[in-house]
Amino acid sequence: MPHYYFDLHNGTGLTRDEEGLDLVDEAAARAVSLETIRSILSDEARSGSLDLVGRIDVRGAAGETVMSISFEDAVQVRQPAGAAHD
Repeated sequence: MPHYYFDLHNGTGLTRDEEGLDLVDEAAARAVSLETIRSILSDEARSGSLDLVGRIDVRGAAGETVMSISFEDAVQVRQPAGAAHD
């Protein structure tokens, strides 16, 4: 079973995954990444803010980057019509 590492890049810097997980395939690694990002954003929302500037880089066992998933790509943000965008 392939081994994947999930390195978090966000407002606090880089948190490198030193343990990783054995997963069936890249689709499973993507699912873990999305769930992790959504959990982080959920905690932020409870404190009243969301920072979508971040990503998880997924590395394979040899250290190669298999995929990157941005926080922004992990959620769908809907705003009322006419809402101001920064």
